[in-house]
Amino acid sequence: MTTPVSFPSAAFPAFPSVTLQVPDEWQAINAYGSILAVAEPVEPGAFRSNVVVAISRFGSDYELQTAVDAVVKKFGEQPDVAVLGQEERQVLGVPGFRMEASFTAEGVGTLVQAIHLAVIRSGSMSDLVQITGSAAGGQAKQVWPTIRAILDSATNEAGA
Repeated sequence: MTTPVSFPSAAFPAFPSVTLQVPDEWQAINAYGSILAVAEPVEPGAFRSNVVVAISRFGSDYELQTAVDAVVKKFGEQPDVAVLGQEERQVLGVPGFRMEASFTAEGVGTLVQAIHLAVIRSGSMSDLVQITGSAAGGQAKQVWPTIRAILDSATNEAGA
């Protein structure tokens, strides 16, 4: 005798549904470990400013502060990090966190990143949603308003 177990189901709910509003010229890309990623078109060999959405599943007791601590630690490990801002704020309609920083990344030079974090609860699961926008330092002044707008546009509807 066997019992079917499936995803999604009551025991294993679907991941949150994340929607971003992006400029028409931006393109969908594949990014390792992501559920959704977009990037601006650039000349070959240039860094592509991008926004990447990743979801990690945890138990019901997972707290946003755990993710915040990990992001702050990650940025803090960069020898030349400059924190441009951080705050608690609504992300995907729930209490979340935003942090922006710049640092030197191998092969890129100065990299500017913004990370938005939210924990979406569903039954006995907690899904950490991390939305990361990145731009090379030389591009940041021009593209940063667009990246911020994309990050701020993120919405969530209950998973299917």
